[in-house]
Amino acid sequence: MTTMNLLTRYLSVEEPIDGALLRANVPSPLSSVAFHEDVECIRRSFAAGFPVHLAIHRVDSAEAARRDYTALHTHDGPEINVILPDPTGLEYRIELGSRVHHVTESTSIWIPPGVPHSANVVRGSGYLIAVRFDDGGAR
Repeated sequence: MTTMNLLTRYLSVEEPIDGALLRANVPSPLSSVAFHEDVECIRRSFAAGFPVHLAIHRVDSAEAARRDYTALHTHDGPEINVILPDPTGLEYRIELGSRVHHVTESTSIWIPPGVPHSANVVRGSGYLIAVRFDDGGAR
């Protein structure tokens, strides 16, 4: 099923627009997602009820350190990660396949299906937003 088919299946003209588009972001631990562990400096919220996996990770004052709380993993559908640093800065260690990237600027990352990947904060404050285009059932 294409991403557009998946989205239009949930946003039909018969449904009220407000009911289709407004969802509360609910607190949800990182450890509720396969291949992830909780880490002291991240608060995660999840948009339950969307036809896609939408998670917002708030990073607060991460001290400079190597953290491996997200293991290398894959998904059946594509994923987008958006990194938004606060003015004080934010650094993430992003693994995509066999390559490692240290992201320190506002950055968007496209991850095709089946590509091994991980995202681990190194230091700073800001947000990582993850949108995965699968069945939306994962938390």
